[in-house]
Amino acid sequence: MASSLDDSQTSRIPVALLGWSLALACVACADDPGGDDELGETSTSEGSDTSAGEGGSESQGESGSSSEAGESSSESGAPACDPSMPERVEREFLPAPSGVEGVTIDACTEHVWWISAAQGVELTVSIAAGSDVELAISYPDAPSFDAALASDVFVDQGAIEFESPRSGEFALLVRTHNPAQDPALALDYALEVACTNQCERETTRFPIVLVHGWTGFENIGPLTYFYNVREDLESLGYPIATAVLDPYNSVDVRGEQLLAFVDATLANQRARKVDLIGHSQGGIDSRYVASEAGGARGGQIGALITIGTPHQGTPFTDIALGLLPGPTEQTLAFLLNFLGATQEQESDVLASLYTLSETYMQDEFNVVFVDDPRVEYWSWMGETCVGGIGCDDILDPLLVFSYQTIAALAGPNDGLVPESSAPWGEYLGLIPADHIDEIGQIAGVTSPAYDHIEFFRDNARMLRENAY
Repeated sequence: MASSLDDSQTSRIPVALLGWSLALACVACADDPGGDDELGETSTSEGSDTSAGEGGSESQGESGSSSEAGESSSESGAPACDPSMPERVEREFLPAPSGVEGVTIDACTEHVWWISAAQGVELTVSIAAGSDVELAISYPDAPSFDAALASDVFVDQGAIEFESPRSGEFALLVRTHNPAQDPALALDYALEVACTNQCERETTRFPIVLVHGWTGFENIGPLTYFYNVREDLESLGYPIATAVLDPYNSVDVRGEQLLAFVDATLANQRARKVDLIGHSQGGIDSRYVASEAGGARGGQIGALITIGTPHQGTPFTDIALGLLPGPTEQTLAFLLNFLGATQEQESDVLASLYTLSETYMQDEFNVVFVDDPRVEYWSWMGETCVGGIGCDDILDPLLVFSYQTIAALAGPNDGLVPESSAPWGEYLGLIPADHIDEIGQIAGVTSPAYDHIEFFRDNARMLRENAY
């Protein structure tokens, strides 16, 4: 439902007049080849984004159009641009509350801004312009005035009230409403985005995909891997999807499974991008999907957060595979028991172990699967101690053997991954948790110094505050 800021100054443009004017314009421009882009398709390259947190943005007040208003072709005398086929220009992200003013747009240009809201939240988008202007809100994967969730035409000023049908990002489109199709028409406008109902709810711009590492921990059984994390974040308003990959397999296999899941999430959520949070091997699989040499989805990923991920490998798996000297049989038996693997699954477990080895990560994976510069990379690591002596976490008894083995070779670790192996991108530091505690296991029992629910809330809010 649209409402006017000033009913005495606001009027609607009759639909019949618009249709008649467009018909006249088509006759007048019959010989003009116009632009190459159809209305509703973006003219920017795939994956580009000028929003906050994803690179630079255009300065306020620039129209972004490559043609000057009213410019004519020297050969035919026809307008150099076709107002019915406007150039689309992406602008920046506008969180609620915020606004811009002094923005110039001409008749041959559409502006696309980005806004976000949690499901059920009501936004009011207000516009004040120097002439007739059209405003629309649509899904971001295919911005369109024709398939808008809300739209209206205003003279001088007006507002759209919009209740979000799902959590996440939306496209906010602006164009001149120009019945005469005058290519010389240009106007200045100001936008304001405000939350007007259910404003306590939270969301990121992009859906958050939780990516698990090894599953089947001993005695965990049916419990969810990220213990109660999805339920908690969804209750706050965040859009969450949980990937389901092979419990144990190589990054080539699990990475392709995650790639398919990311593509399905983008389609199901009508989103342009996702954010990834990966624990343990899930962080490696996430890097595979983002890398050009792997899934090549860097343009569809906003940020990637890894937790307890062995970016440089872990020597424990090298020992289990006989790549480093040590108690190979004892180490492999420990891992098979720890992962709850059966004899039939042993080959997949061995493939997974090789993926996490120092040999593979340092000599192969990191060389081939390089970071995509469009993605923001963050990383965390857990800190634990036997008996809690020297730190704020008491090592889970399940991890004592692996902890001591790794400590002798690589120093402090979380029971499976050396602390020195976890930093990647911007390293955010240590949390008081062993490898199991990091995801709230077993059944939410962790160190008194570590609340895994609050930890994942903080990460979701970090994504939100950085416009991801």
